[in-house]
Amino acid sequence: MIVALFMLAQITPVPAEAKPIATTIAAIRADPKKFDGQVVRLHGWVNQCVPLACAINERPANSPDGPGALLSIGTDPKFDATIKPLLPTYVEFDARLDASCLIQRPGFVTVCVDRVPELTIVQLRSVVSPEPPPFENP
Repeated sequence: MIVALFMLAQITPVPAEAKPIATTIAAIRADPKKFDGQVVRLHGWVNQCVPLACAINERPANSPDGPGALLSIGTDPKFDATIKPLLPTYVEFDARLDASCLIQRPGFVTVCVDRVPELTIVQLRSVVSPEPPPFENP
């Protein structure tokens, strides 16, 4: 009996992670219910990432039009350590969206403070520092 259960456990397929939905910060903010619980692929600027505030913006902070709309990135020490020395930086990542703080419910006031986990990083796809690395001249 135990052997049969063990064999069954080995052949039971593991559900694959859903393919990310390529979208934009603006599209998510316009219709958060559509993306709630989904893995989304985003690109944009992380202008700052500190323990209580980390977000992906549409534009760099020093843009003439300002940084634009943003989505909060949940606490992730590995993500933070990777991008911290490159800030501000342009990133592309896959993340699971929790739209709890984005969806307005009639009769309810949702208060979300500090580092709200609207986005939980699944995979950091690329990081591009706005400054080229220094070259060493012999």
